[in-house]
Amino acid sequence: MLQVKRRPRGFRLFAAALGGLLIGTLAAGPAQAEGQARQTGPQLTALSVGQSTVDATSGDATVTVDWHVTDGNAAATDMFGDIAFQQVGADGRLIGAPRTLTFSFEPRWPYQASAVAGTMASADYSHAFPVPRYAARSTARWAVVKVTARDDQGGTFTVERQGLERFHAEFTATHVVDSTGPTYDGLRAVRDQPEYLYNADASVTARYRLNIADAESGFFRGRLVLSGPRGATASGAIRPTRETDGTLRCGDYNSYDSHDVFCTVEVTIPAGAPAGTWSVSRVGLTDASGNVSVVEGLSQDPVHVTQNSSVQASDFALTPAEYNNWNGTAPLTITMKPSGFRDGIASATVLLDGCSGSVTENPVIAPDGSISLRATVPPVYTRRCTVTGIGITDGAGESAAYGTAFHGPVLDLVATQIPDTAAPVVNSASLDVTSVPASTLPRNARLTLDVTSFVGVNGFSLTVYDASGASVNGMSGGVPSVTNGPLELNVPLQQGLAEGEYTVGFTLTDAGGLRAQYGYPGGRSLPVPGGPLLITVTDG
Repeated sequence: MLQVKRRPRGFRLFAAALGGLLIGTLAAGPAQAEGQARQTGPQLTALSVGQSTVDATSGDATVTVDWHVTDGNAAATDMFGDIAFQQVGADGRLIGAPRTLTFSFEPRWPYQASAVAGTMASADYSHAFPVPRYAARSTARWAVVKVTARDDQGGTFTVERQGLERFHAEFTATHVVDSTGPTYDGLRAVRDQPEYLYNADASVTARYRLNIADAESGFFRGRLVLSGPRGATASGAIRPTRETDGTLRCGDYNSYDSHDVFCTVEVTIPAGAPAGTWSVSRVGLTDASGNVSVVEGLSQDPVHVTQNSSVQASDFALTPAEYNNWNGTAPLTITMKPSGFRDGIASATVLLDGCSGSVTENPVIAPDGSISLRATVPPVYTRRCTVTGIGITDGAGESAAYGTAFHGPVLDLVATQIPDTAAPVVNSASLDVTSVPASTLPRNARLTLDVTSFVGVNGFSLTVYDASGASVNGMSGGVPSVTNGPLELNVPLQQGLAEGEYTVGFTLTDAGGLRAQYGYPGGRSLPVPGGPLLITVTDG
């Protein structure tokens, strides 16, 4: 039989009393801590507006707002805060955009207001708040809906609508009616938006740009919706934010005001969302007065979302593995074998880092089942070319995507430039004159070189030395690339050269940076084929 051991009655009474003491202590703790925070941190103690009604139809009406902030932290020396006004409907619902007034204890830009009296411990603030000219109705009620502040010691406060009711900081304004919502134009995918997105393992992002205009109240916020297969949708918020320099930032772009705003929008398509074509289907925009404009039924700027479940590709190859672009563009070929497709391959896209990719419509399927795509390597300076994305779409609209550019399975397709391992070679060298009268100076002698260079000579320097080995003149620069054959250079002979014998030394540089030096005095270079380059200045 199970027996239960009972505690003595006196112990139960003691435990109950102790529990009551603990409960009372714990219940008092947060209140006590909150009281201490009120004593040591910043607090809003007064708030009022100077007018109960105002006519804003002229566009320059203001309402005086006064407030008082205390701070019990003696170490605090500055404070920063915001006061938000917003329209309030008859049902208490907030309408349109909040209008924010910024303040600091010490005057500083870009804060709009600063303390007009007192110290950090107890300061008065006042500001003429500009009342918006436009609203969705001719009469609107405005109220302070939020006040926040922080001091330079980490103390903060935030008072929301319920806590502000005791101040009755509100007014009624007469407005010019704004009855239309924002408009937009220029909607399209951003320049680097991938055409394919692989979302089997992680969400992917589609990015768009558009210009939004609202001449009256100004643009407040919006939402862009993408629609995909089987009724699936995804959306992204459009919301300008105020920068410290006073401009509005909306995605990647800054605008001077809310009446003409250029925005980028990011839309996240979840991992595993239905594969197929996703397009912009809806744009909804709201202005600062609360007017809404909606454009629906769009089918714009599609992107192919895929998990590579229907169509696949394999046997990827990039040829040649080493390309020669030292003297011009070089072609590359990307091959692969698609499978699981229906009605042929309608389109294939290849993206490359460092090279120019391509889009091939209706690529030919070779007898071995492969398709080929072309790419081009720019001349000279492209040392490495990496395939970053391959996307294919079949005739039935199904697609597959590979590579980091499309967030797909990794590709290992890299081609590199043939290395430059041989410096230029001079086969022969000659001057058009070997003796010049001093009276004919200044002038140029013509140096003709027969050169051989795998990558091409594209730069030179030359120096003229006197009999003692001292430099008396020279020049340098670039030349059109020469791989084989003659290269002509001017040798400057300045006025005032003394009679005597002069030697010419020169350096050739190829496109890969390799150099060959010839004819410099003192054995510091290769000998010139056929002997030193000598010019004699005579007294004639």
